[in-house]
Amino acid sequence: MAMPETQFAESHLVTNARADRIFDHMMAKLNSVPLETDPYCHYYGAGWFPDDFYADMLANFPDPKLYEPLNMRLYVRPDGESSRDQFHLTEDAIAKLPPKSQQVWRDLIDVVTRPEYRRATFAKLAPDLTKRFGISKDAVVDKTCAYEVRLVRDTEDYKIKPHCDGLNKIVTTQFYLAPDMSQMDLGTSVYRRHKKLFGSSFEELKRFEFRPNSGYGFAVSDSRDKQSWHGRETLSNFKGVRNTLMVLFQQTSPNSYNGSPRTDKAAAEY
Repeated sequence: MAMPETQFAESHLVTNARADRIFDHMMAKLNSVPLETDPYCHYYGAGWFPDDFYADMLANFPDPKLYEPLNMRLYVRPDGESSRDQFHLTEDAIAKLPPKSQQVWRDLIDVVTRPEYRRATFAKLAPDLTKRFGISKDAVVDKTCAYEVRLVRDTEDYKIKPHCDGLNKIVTTQFYLAPDMSQMDLGTSVYRRHKKLFGSSFEELKRFEFRPNSGYGFAVSDSRDKQSWHGRETLSNFKGVRNTLMVLFQQTSPNSYNGSPRTDKAAAEY
């Protein structure tokens, strides 16, 4: 059963100075980043985290052995190895990390699950969210949610065809955790679908740059007149790691983060 928002908000009253500083920085970035509405509401920008905290994130990734395959049916190389692995930033998982790493990721979870950050995200993307849910902007901003927050490692041969995301998701956000500018072409693409007599084709409208400390967000839509098509071409001949942070605002989730609402309904859609 979901926790009432008033109780959830109270759990955030005791915060530390660094988390508050990160929160202020991310809220300022979210409020200033331009909103694009074609072909659906989305935004992209760089500088989401304070520089010192971003460096701490890069220095405190979990051991790759702690990551689990996200979906061996969808993300697998010809040799049978997973090409997309995840580490859920739940309290139980964070507790397996060294003390310094625990504090980094607890601060991150503190910030991205604050109701104020969720409200600002929904307000930014309100034009599409009001249409999807048939409610006013005020009602969209006050809409509660569950979360999925996870670190993701994409490696050689990872790909994901154009898709809209399942309607369990309300808003998808992904932060690029690149070490430098050498992976600029590894970002996610935004598509427009063109229907044909038989099947469809997809036009790539843009590809977000995979630059350090950057990220995007979009309102999930899959209706007759609005679809949030996005995807990633195959990472061919790629020998490194594409590290990202996924913060998903969902209607249901099997996981709880820092006291965030948790639902008992089955499961997140990937």
